[in-house]
Amino acid sequence: MKCRRLIPALAALALAGCLQPDKNAGQAHDPNRYAIAGDLSAVCDSGEFALLAAVPGGGNVIAETMIVDGRIFLQGVADAPGNAYFEILNATTREGYRLASIKGQSFVLEPGELTLTMDSRTEFIVQGGHYNDIVVNSWRLSPEYVRLREDYLRADQAVEGETRADRLTREARAAALFDEMLRLENQGRRRIALGHEDPLARKLTIQSTWLRSPWITDALRQLAEMLPHDAWVAESLALEEAYAAELARAASFDVGAEVRDFEAETLDGEIVSVSGAREGKDVILLEFWASWCGPCRVEIPHMKRAYARYGPRGFEIFSFTVDDLREDWAEASEEEDLPWINTGMGIDHPATEAYGVTGVPANFLVDAPSGRILARNLRGHKLDEALEERFGKVEEEG
Repeated sequence: MKCRRLIPALAALALAGCLQPDKNAGQAHDPNRYAIAGDLSAVCDSGEFALLAAVPGGGNVIAETMIVDGRIFLQGVADAPGNAYFEILNATTREGYRLASIKGQSFVLEPGELTLTMDSRTEFIVQGGHYNDIVVNSWRLSPEYVRLREDYLRADQAVEGETRADRLTREARAAALFDEMLRLENQGRRRIALGHEDPLARKLTIQSTWLRSPWITDALRQLAEMLPHDAWVAESLALEEAYAAELARAASFDVGAEVRDFEAETLDGEIVSVSGAREGKDVILLEFWASWCGPCRVEIPHMKRAYARYGPRGFEIFSFTVDDLREDWAEASEEEDLPWINTGMGIDHPATEAYGVTGVPANFLVDAPSGRILARNLRGHKLDEALEERFGKVEEEG
């Protein structure tokens, strides 16, 4: 299943007048007042907590507070419900260990008393909000999704002493469970965006959807009829219809087509090209990804193992991130310790245009000498099978 940032810069238009900094925090009886009480003690004891409006390219800070004894409290004014997220920075555990920054996924910030709880795996739940319960919790707290999530987390954990065959079986199960979680999320969001009686619930769902799905265009068309004077809806529908045209164009980048060259910059500032990466190689994988794309990040450990096995035989990976912010790209690259050619950035870069990429993850396996596309969107064992067919079976070290 593909994912991408659905809403372009005009999402800021939808949120700019909705969420305000903590100017009127003292007005306890303001009907637009929100208050968030959070328990983060399962993760950290101290640190900084920032609440941001969810807009592409990085959020605007709405409110900030310190984490004290694993808890936070902040309040402010939300003139209307809007999508938001939070970041935890400079956090330490009760034992004094420093933690990497934590970025929570989107939730609906709205007037009222909200609670936020986070478990030891940094999974969080926001409760108490009418629209958040509709847009997020209706599917995320469903028994089926909760069970799948627990099963996935267990399958994603390495088992001491497991054989390579056992590990591959476990990882395949984890990947299948993750895909099933995405299916349930997509199903839940589709149900709201196409069927809920409240147009604001539909709008918030579409704005926060990161899964690329064909129902979004239909949902926007219906919403345009419900909210005929909403500028965000009109502009988003136009963009979605343009996206459909891009999909038709992308169909030309099929197996057998000739690869297109482009230049991009590495984190070190070096300018590299696809044609340069092809020199002296047998096969090259062009990988389009993003730091915020869950399926992209899940696939990286598997790609690293394939690179270690087949790299010495002439396999190269040339990755390009569609991240908007360099710091997001740099942080994810450091966390994943990417060993291949790692370039960027942005969804509007000539690289994405050259390959008709409108969503990530996306990849192209290319015969380096001829420049012909051999396969598209190879994941997990399918990438292994293609490389094994090309190079023969190579046992993984260790």
